[in-house]
Amino acid sequence: TTAAIGKGFAIGSAALVSLALTAAFVTRTEVLENGVNLLNPTVFAFLLVGSMLPYWFSAMTMKSVGIAAMEMVKEVKRQFDTIPGLLEGTPGH
Repeated sequence: TTAAIGKGFAIGSAALVSLALTAAFVTRTEVLENGVNLLNPTVFAFLLVGSMLPYWFSAMTMKSVGIAAMEMVKEVKRQFDTIPGLLEGTPGH
């Protein structure tokens, strides 16, 4: 279904974003030159935040798709309620 395809894209983009954020973190902090010290509170905090961001973005994407779908359902219901003969399929509709 369309929703499953959208969720698949969201998961795939989350994986790519996770990789990009990790690469940006490694480049910015130069951890490869100095080594990674997970006992450093700054390193630990930003690794935690960076690892959560892709999932947060994916959740926001999926939530917005759900909201948009519900708005479309409401609009279709409104049209069926307000346009006489639309549901029956009378000529001109």
